[in-house]
Amino acid sequence: MLLRKELGQDSLKSCYDDTNSQSTTRILLTGLIRPLKMLVLSPIVLLLSLYIAFVFGTVYLLYTTIPTVFEETYGFNVDLTGLVYLSLGLGNILGWLVCTFLSDRTIVRLAQANDGHFEPEMRLTISIYFGIFLPVTLFWYGWSASNRNHWASTLFSLIPYGFGIMGLFLPITTYLVDSYPTYSASAIAANIILRSTVGALLPLAGPPLYDSLGLGWGNSLLGFICIAMIPLPVLFYNFGGRLRKAERFKL
Repeated sequence: MLLRKELGQDSLKSCYDDTNSQSTTRILLTGLIRPLKMLVLSPIVLLLSLYIAFVFGTVYLLYTTIPTVFEETYGFNVDLTGLVYLSLGLGNILGWLVCTFLSDRTIVRLAQANDGHFEPEMRLTISIYFGIFLPVTLFWYGWSASNRNHWASTLFSLIPYGFGIMGLFLPITTYLVDSYPTYSASAIAANIILRSTVGALLPLAGPPLYDSLGLGWGNSLLGFICIAMIPLPVLFYNFGGRLRKAERFKL
Protein backbone atom coordinates (compact mmCIF):
# COMPACT_ATOMS: atom_id res chain seq x y z
CA MET A 1 0.00 0.00 0.00
CA LEU A 2 2.83 2.42 0.88
CA LEU A 3 4.69 1.71 -2.38
CA ARG A 4 1.48 2.20 -4.35
CA LYS A 5 1.13 5.68 -2.91
CA GLU A 6 4.81 6.59 -3.22
CA LEU A 7 5.21 5.33 -6.80
CA GLY A 8 1.69 5.98 -7.98
CA GLN A 9 1.34 2.45 -9.32
CA ASP A 10 -1.91 0.81 -8.32
CA SER A 11 -0.82 -2.47 -9.95
CA LEU A 12 1.75 -3.19 -7.25
CA LYS A 13 0.73 -5.91 -4.81
CA SER A 14 2.24 -8.43 -2.42
CA CYS A 15 3.32 -11.79 -3.79
CA TYR A 16 0.98 -13.30 -1.17
CA ASP A 17 -2.03 -11.34 -2.42
CA ASP A 18 -4.01 -13.62 -4.71
CA THR A 19 -7.36 -11.87 -4.41
CA ASN A 20 -7.23 -10.45 -7.98
CA SER A 21 -9.87 -7.83 -7.24
CA GLN A 22 -12.33 -10.45 -6.01
CA SER A 23 -15.39 -9.42 -4.10
CA THR A 24 -15.30 -9.52 -0.30
CA THR A 25 -17.79 -12.39 -0.29
CA ARG A 26 -15.66 -14.40 -2.70
CA ILE A 27 -12.49 -13.78 -0.69
CA LEU A 28 -14.25 -14.85 2.52
CA LEU A 29 -15.69 -17.96 0.87
CA THR A 30 -12.29 -18.93 -0.55
CA GLY A 31 -10.68 -18.45 2.85
CA LEU A 32 -13.26 -20.74 4.46
CA ILE A 33 -13.06 -23.47 1.82
CA ARG A 34 -9.27 -23.55 1.31
CA PRO A 35 -8.42 -25.25 4.66
CA LEU A 36 -10.94 -27.99 3.91
CA LYS A 37 -9.51 -28.47 0.41
CA MET A 38 -6.01 -28.78 1.84
CA LEU A 39 -7.23 -31.28 4.41
CA VAL A 40 -8.81 -33.45 1.72
CA LEU A 41 -6.36 -33.03 -1.18
CA SER A 42 -2.97 -32.81 0.55
CA PRO A 43 -1.68 -36.04 2.14
CA ILE A 44 0.91 -33.98 4.01
CA VAL A 45 -1.71 -31.81 5.70
CA LEU A 46 -4.15 -34.69 6.23
CA LEU A 47 -1.81 -37.27 7.76
CA LEU A 48 0.21 -34.90 9.93
CA SER A 49 -2.99 -33.19 11.09
CA LEU A 50 -4.40 -36.61 11.98
CA TYR A 51 -1.28 -37.32 14.01
CA ILE A 52 -1.49 -34.05 15.92
CA ALA A 53 -5.26 -34.41 16.31
CA PHE A 54 -4.93 -37.87 17.86
CA VAL A 55 -2.13 -36.69 20.14
CA PHE A 56 -4.20 -33.75 21.38
CA GLY A 57 -7.37 -35.80 21.66
CA THR A 58 -5.51 -38.31 23.80
CA VAL A 59 -4.14 -35.66 26.15
CA TYR A 60 -7.68 -34.32 26.63
CA LEU A 61 -8.72 -37.88 27.37
CA LEU A 62 -5.97 -38.10 29.98
CA TYR A 63 -7.25 -34.87 31.52
CA THR A 64 -10.64 -36.48 32.09
CA THR A 65 -9.16 -39.54 33.81
CA ILE A 66 -6.90 -37.70 36.26
CA PRO A 67 -9.64 -36.74 38.79
CA THR A 68 -11.05 -40.28 38.84
CA VAL A 69 -7.65 -41.96 39.14
CA PHE A 70 -6.16 -39.74 41.82
CA GLU A 71 -9.30 -39.16 43.89
CA GLU A 72 -10.77 -42.67 43.83
CA THR A 73 -7.57 -44.75 43.60
CA TYR A 74 -5.20 -42.64 45.71
CA GLY A 75 -7.61 -40.68 47.89
CA PHE A 76 -6.45 -37.21 46.77
CA ASN A 77 -8.73 -34.26 47.55
CA VAL A 78 -9.72 -31.79 44.85
CA ASP A 79 -6.88 -29.37 45.69
CA LEU A 80 -4.19 -32.02 45.37
CA THR A 81 -5.74 -33.45 42.22
CA GLY A 82 -5.43 -30.07 40.54
CA LEU A 83 -1.68 -30.12 41.17
CA VAL A 84 -1.34 -33.37 39.20
CA TYR A 85 -1.76 -31.44 35.95
CA LEU A 86 1.53 -29.68 36.68
CA SER A 87 3.33 -32.88 35.68
CA LEU A 88 2.04 -32.48 32.11
CA GLY A 89 2.96 -28.80 32.25
CA LEU A 90 6.48 -29.67 33.38
CA GLY A 91 6.80 -32.02 30.43
CA ASN A 92 5.60 -29.24 28.10
CA ILE A 93 8.24 -26.84 29.41
CA LEU A 94 11.01 -29.41 29.06
CA GLY A 95 9.88 -30.24 25.52
CA TRP A 96 9.78 -26.57 24.58
CA LEU A 97 13.29 -26.01 25.95
CA VAL A 98 14.72 -28.95 24.03
CA CYS A 99 12.99 -27.87 20.81
CA THR A 100 14.21 -24.32 21.24
CA PHE A 101 17.77 -25.47 21.82
CA LEU A 102 17.95 -28.11 19.08
CA SER A 103 15.65 -27.00 16.26
CA ASP A 104 17.63 -24.18 14.63
CA ARG A 105 20.96 -25.87 15.28
CA THR A 106 19.76 -29.06 13.61
CA ILE A 107 18.36 -27.20 10.61
CA VAL A 108 21.55 -25.18 10.11
CA ARG A 109 23.62 -28.36 10.24
CA LEU A 110 21.36 -30.17 7.76
CA ALA A 111 21.22 -27.19 5.41
CA GLN A 112 25.02 -26.92 5.39
CA ALA A 113 25.24 -30.62 4.56
CA ASN A 114 22.76 -29.99 1.71
CA ASP A 115 24.99 -27.38 -0.01
CA GLY A 116 23.35 -24.57 1.95
CA HIS A 117 19.82 -25.35 0.70
CA PHE A 118 17.02 -25.46 3.27
CA GLU A 119 14.20 -27.99 2.83
CA PRO A 120 11.02 -27.88 4.96
CA GLU A 121 11.44 -31.58 5.77
CA MET A 122 14.45 -30.69 7.90
CA ARG A 123 11.97 -29.42 10.49
CA LEU A 124 10.79 -32.98 11.13
CA THR A 125 14.05 -34.54 12.27
CA ILE A 126 13.66 -33.88 15.99
CA SER A 127 9.95 -34.79 16.01
CA ILE A 128 10.89 -38.36 15.06
CA TYR A 129 12.39 -38.92 18.51
CA PHE A 130 9.73 -37.08 20.49
CA GLY A 131 7.01 -39.42 19.25
CA ILE A 132 8.57 -42.26 21.26
CA PHE A 133 7.69 -40.57 24.56
CA LEU A 134 3.90 -40.66 24.04
CA PRO A 135 3.36 -44.43 24.31
CA VAL A 136 5.76 -44.47 27.29
CA THR A 137 3.26 -42.41 29.27
CA LEU A 138 0.22 -44.35 28.08
CA PHE A 139 1.65 -47.76 29.08
CA TRP A 140 3.21 -46.46 32.30
CA TYR A 141 0.22 -44.38 33.42
CA GLY A 142 -2.37 -47.00 32.50
CA TRP A 143 -0.76 -49.95 34.25
CA SER A 144 0.53 -47.95 37.19
CA ALA A 145 -2.99 -46.74 37.95
CA SER A 146 -4.53 -50.12 37.19
CA ASN A 147 -2.15 -51.92 39.55
CA ARG A 148 -2.49 -49.19 42.20
CA ASN A 149 1.24 -48.52 42.29
CA HIS A 150 2.53 -45.66 44.44
CA TRP A 151 0.91 -42.35 43.47
CA ALA A 152 4.32 -40.87 42.61
CA SER A 153 4.75 -43.44 39.84
CA THR A 154 1.43 -42.52 38.26
CA LEU A 155 2.15 -38.81 38.71
CA PHE A 156 5.57 -38.91 37.05
CA SER A 157 4.27 -41.11 34.24
CA LEU A 158 2.49 -38.08 32.77
CA ILE A 159 5.70 -36.08 32.22
CA PRO A 160 6.87 -37.94 29.07
CA TYR A 161 3.56 -37.20 27.32
CA GLY A 162 3.83 -33.47 28.00
CA PHE A 163 7.42 -33.62 26.75
CA GLY A 164 6.57 -35.56 23.61
CA ILE A 165 3.53 -33.56 22.59
CA MET A 166 5.49 -30.31 22.55
CA GLY A 167 8.27 -31.92 20.52
CA LEU A 168 5.73 -33.02 17.94
CA PHE A 169 3.49 -29.98 17.80
CA LEU A 170 6.17 -27.33 17.27
CA PRO A 171 8.19 -28.99 14.46
CA ILE A 172 5.14 -30.32 12.60
CA THR A 173 3.34 -26.97 12.74
CA THR A 174 6.45 -25.18 11.50
CA TYR A 175 6.83 -27.79 8.75
CA LEU A 176 3.31 -27.08 7.50
CA VAL A 177 4.08 -23.35 7.43
CA ASP A 178 7.32 -23.89 5.50
CA SER A 179 5.69 -26.35 3.09
CA TYR A 180 2.88 -23.96 2.14
CA PRO A 181 4.28 -20.45 2.72
CA THR A 182 1.60 -18.72 0.63
CA TYR A 183 -1.22 -20.66 2.28
CA SER A 184 0.34 -21.26 5.69
CA ALA A 185 -2.68 -19.83 7.53
CA SER A 186 -4.98 -22.25 5.70
CA ALA A 187 -2.66 -25.19 6.44
CA ILE A 188 -2.70 -24.31 10.14
CA ALA A 189 -6.48 -23.79 10.02
CA ALA A 190 -6.90 -27.27 8.52
CA ASN A 191 -4.79 -28.67 11.34
CA ILE A 192 -6.85 -26.82 13.95
CA ILE A 193 -10.15 -28.00 12.44
CA LEU A 194 -9.17 -31.65 12.72
CA ARG A 195 -7.42 -31.19 16.06
CA SER A 196 -10.42 -29.47 17.64
CA THR A 197 -12.87 -32.04 16.27
CA VAL A 198 -10.90 -35.02 17.58
CA GLY A 199 -10.16 -33.19 20.82
CA ALA A 200 -13.89 -32.73 21.37
CA LEU A 201 -14.98 -36.25 20.39
CA LEU A 202 -12.21 -38.57 21.61
CA PRO A 203 -12.72 -37.85 25.34
CA LEU A 204 -16.36 -38.90 24.87
CA ALA A 205 -15.09 -42.38 23.98
CA GLY A 206 -13.10 -42.54 27.22
CA PRO A 207 -15.75 -43.89 29.63
CA PRO A 208 -16.89 -46.79 27.41
CA LEU A 209 -13.26 -47.54 26.50
CA TYR A 210 -12.13 -47.79 30.12
CA ASP A 211 -15.32 -49.57 31.19
CA SER A 212 -14.62 -52.27 28.62
CA LEU A 213 -10.83 -52.59 28.85
CA GLY A 214 -9.89 -50.93 32.14
CA LEU A 215 -7.19 -48.32 32.61
CA GLY A 216 -4.36 -50.72 31.77
CA TRP A 217 -5.50 -52.09 28.42
CA GLY A 218 -7.50 -48.97 27.55
CA ASN A 219 -4.41 -46.78 27.70
CA SER A 220 -2.33 -49.54 26.11
CA LEU A 221 -4.65 -49.47 23.08
CA LEU A 222 -3.99 -45.73 22.73
CA GLY A 223 -0.29 -46.43 23.20
CA PHE A 224 -0.25 -48.95 20.34
CA ILE A 225 -1.91 -46.39 18.07
CA CYS A 226 0.76 -43.84 19.03
CA ILE A 227 3.45 -46.40 18.17
CA ALA A 228 1.85 -46.95 14.77
CA MET A 229 2.03 -43.19 14.11
CA ILE A 230 5.69 -42.75 15.07
CA PRO A 231 6.94 -43.47 11.49
CA LEU A 232 4.87 -40.61 9.97
CA PRO A 233 7.56 -37.91 10.46
CA VAL A 234 10.14 -40.38 9.10
CA LEU A 235 8.07 -40.97 5.97
CA PHE A 236 7.54 -37.27 5.34
CA TYR A 237 11.19 -36.52 6.05
CA ASN A 238 12.14 -38.93 3.27
CA PHE A 239 9.28 -38.42 0.81
CA GLY A 240 7.67 -35.10 1.77
CA GLY A 241 9.67 -33.16 -0.81
CA ARG A 242 8.44 -35.39 -3.63
CA LEU A 243 4.85 -35.11 -2.43
CA ARG A 244 5.02 -31.33 -2.29
CA LYS A 245 6.38 -31.13 -5.84
CA ALA A 246 3.81 -33.65 -7.11
CA GLU A 247 0.81 -31.75 -5.74
CA ARG A 248 -1.14 -30.04 -8.53
CA PHE A 249 -4.40 -28.99 -6.89
CA LYS A 250 -5.45 -25.35 -7.11
CA LEU A 251 -6.11 -23.49 -3.86
